[in-house]
Amino acid sequence: MDTLHIPEFKKNAKAEGALIVYGDEASFRQSPTLHQTWSPVNAQPRIPSKGQRNSQKIFGAIELYSGNFLYKHKEDNFNYETYVEFLEEILCHYYKEGHRIYLIQDNASYHKKPETYDWFTENRKFIEVFNLPPYCPELNSTERIWHYTRMQATHNRYYDTKEALCNALFLTFSTIQKNPNLINGLLTPFF
Repeated sequence: MDTLHIPEFKKNAKAEGALIVYGDEASFRQSPTLHQTWSPVNAQPRIPSKGQRNSQKIFGAIELYSGNFLYKHKEDNFNYETYVEFLEEILCHYYKEGHRIYLIQDNASYHKKPETYDWFTENRKFIEVFNLPPYCPELNSTERIWHYTRMQATHNRYYDTKEALCNALFLTFSTIQKNPNLINGLLTPFF
């Protein structure tokens, strides 16, 4: 696997007709995440909380130029097995005959497990993987989708049940899938 060199990488993808797909994972907590908001002076908004530590785990992938977004909700923890399951979905969703996928991913520990490398080796005909430099989430366009989701669905909101949280997340993801133009501005810096 290569470390990402953006100009060379984009040039190769264009020459080959490959799709550029960014992949990532995120956890969304049921307890409220507070974010700046407007309110009258000396009237700080109050958001209820039960202090649950429940979080929902989501894998996500976004095709750079079309904004085509794919997500998978996982009940389990993130690990190489759940990641390989998601990689299979990426192949099914994005691969088109004659157009490989260039997958850009971060350096999560399970991305580097031998079993994950074995999967990439077996599927090299369809997908080529590039690792971002360590500790550089700003280079992953999917991080912007997570930020957008938090702004739209979780910041300053209280969800009494995990089902309510999941419904809010899935509604936001569905809106992105149906209207990719909503996030085009978020992806433009990566073009």
